[in-house]
Order: sequence, then C-alpha cells, then structure tokens
Amino acid sequence: MGKKKFLLILLFIFSLIIFPQTFKAKVTPINNREYFPKVLGLIEKSKKSIYAILFCAKYYEKYPSSLSNQLLNSLIKCAKRGVKVEIILDQSENESVSKDNIKTAIYLSRNGVNVYMDSIEKTTHSKVLIVDEKYIVVGSTNWSYYSLKHNNEASVIIESPELAKYYIKYFKKIKRECKTKISPCGKK
Repeated sequence: MGKKKFLLILLFIFSLIIFPQTFKAKVTPINNREYFPKVLGLIEKSKKSIYAILFCAKYYEKYPSSLSNQLLNSLIKCAKRGVKVEIILDQSENESVSKDNIKTAIYLSRNGVNVYMDSIEKTTHSKVLIVDEKYIVVGSTNWSYYSLKHNNEASVIIESPELAKYYIKYFKKIKRECKTKISPCGKK
C-alpha cells in the first residue's frame, strides 16, 4: 500500500473517531413480548406519518386477531384517517419470505397503504419503523407469529427527531431502489 493511500485511510479512520454521528435521544428497550403493545401504541397514536422497512410482515388470513395482523390493521386505520403510511417489504431470493410479503403488500394496498417491494437482487433485512418523524423502532423483530409471540427478540424505541430524519433519509434511499410499488386502489 502506498504512503498516500495509507495516510488517507488513517485520516478517514481518525475523522470517524473525532466526528462520530451522534444524536440526543431517549431510548426504551422493548424485548420479546414488550414489543407488540409498545409498537401498537405508537402506531395508534400517530398523527402525521409512518414509514416502515420490514424484512418479514405476515398477514394471516386464517387468524384475523394474530399480533401481526393487529399491527397491519393498525397501519390501515392510520392511512384511512389521513396519516401518511409507506411500507417497504423485502422481496428477495428467499421465496417463502417474498411470497408472504407479497400477500401482505396486496392486503395493505387494497386497504389504502402504499407498499414498495425492494429489489430482488438485494435482501432488505432491516426492521425499522419511524413514527411522526420523532420515534424510531429498530431491532430484530419481524412482524410474524413466532417473532411476536415466541422468539427472543431485541428492539428499542428511540425518541429523537434528529435520528428520525436520518432514518427517513435511509427509508427514501431504499425506496428509490425499489422496483415495485403496489398502490392503493384508485391511487397512483
């Protein structure tokens, strides 16, 4: 490695140490069964916007009261009362997840929610929810039966308008890469 290249790399690493990206925030852990009631409450109280990036969101036709269905139905209610709701779901080479997410996307779009499917070439494994440009939920929890009801999952709610702006930019970046938009009936 050349001396100039080494110095540039060293300078870059040094700048990350001196100027890390930090945000003032209130953080609340929501692990395991704490996730569902806290996230449902955030969604139900939303007034302005909800952006979500989800690796797996399952709609269970045979189990209308399942926890994931309750979260999805809460998003629908928000969209119907005028909250801007946009969802990005994974659509990758994982056929099982893609099939479930497409089914969920159709359900959401038929009920007024804008849904974007990411590029098949890239797996979107994020689980991020941004509510009212103030609250961010990030962690390991998928919106599925096992994830919400049985698995050990670790997530946090972060209250920070600055960090919310950061994650909205992240959402918009992934949204630009999406190949498919499933619009609500009658909307473009």
